[in-house]
Amino acid sequence: MKKKNTFKKIIYSLLALAWVATAVAGFLVLRSESNQGSSSTDSKNLTVVNFGYQRGDEADIIRMNGQFAKDAKKLGYKIKWTLFQDGTSLLTALTSNHIQFGRTGNTPPVVSQASGTNVVYVGATTSKSESSMILVPEDSEISSIADLKGKTVAYGFGTSSTYFLIKALQSADLTLNDITETNLGQSAAATAFQTGKVDAWVTWDPYSAAAEIQNNAKVLTTAKGYSGDYNFFLSTKKWASKHSDLIDLLNKDGKIAMKWANNNHSTLIKTFVKELGLDEDVAELQVSRRTYGMASLSDSTIINEQQDIADVLYDNDMIDTKINVKDAIINE
Repeated sequence: MKKKNTFKKIIYSLLALAWVATAVAGFLVLRSESNQGSSSTDSKNLTVVNFGYQRGDEADIIRMNGQFAKDAKKLGYKIKWTLFQDGTSLLTALTSNHIQFGRTGNTPPVVSQASGTNVVYVGATTSKSESSMILVPEDSEISSIADLKGKTVAYGFGTSSTYFLIKALQSADLTLNDITETNLGQSAAATAFQTGKVDAWVTWDPYSAAAEIQNNAKVLTTAKGYSGDYNFFLSTKKWASKHSDLIDLLNKDGKIAMKWANNNHSTLIKTFVKELGLDEDVAELQVSRRTYGMASLSDSTIINEQQDIADVLYDNDMIDTKINVKDAIINE
């Protein structure tokens, strides 16, 4: 099935190019407060640091908690939170030095490193494997991973769903060549799933929670046992090497923010309903199955999985360059 692998390689190459080609377009989604460069200072001579986040992620929780921004000010930094609609434009802004920090899932930094960028890992979060899942319709006859053979499966190429799906298929002695892949963004995939155009959907919260509650979708499996599904805080090598104090603070105060999130579910739910536009029961389900936390980049389990992601993508002709993930870990 060389043709299929070639097509996927083209898709991944386009994703890599998008991080460069869409730099201007990506900034259309930024908050106006973040339209300042990293070297600018405010009236109190605080160095402005733009921090990219997406709604509902760990960076957003750090923003909501407020401790990091407060403590950063004591070190001479002013944190300006920069909102993005997706990880592609966030990585574009990071590699073009318009933001200094950002949070993405496990696969984007691997693809970015393989494309030759200077992105580095500066922080990690604990597993969210029980918030990612393969869904099937309520009346589906699919009851095992093996039943996916010959079926149409929707997932986003280049997202964390890629690795999860490949590992799940391997457990049933299947490969991507045994299914019909459909590369869809989350909104398009949700519509395709609801209208019966796909047999299964690999996704994550809040999309999975919404499908379960609103469409009675069945969970074929979560990512647990297939992928740790870790998230990462990223920066650029040059910037990170000069601001270790802020990176240390991010990891320290990130723990405080995650503890706050775990102890304030009602606040999180209300915020997600308001800012994400989620139904309350969807937000409740999303929050109930997450235990937020920061993890260490020295954790061999996390690094070994990132390396396995890189190797799996390379072996499946999704990236052209074989990489060593440790080369992109700050202070390694």
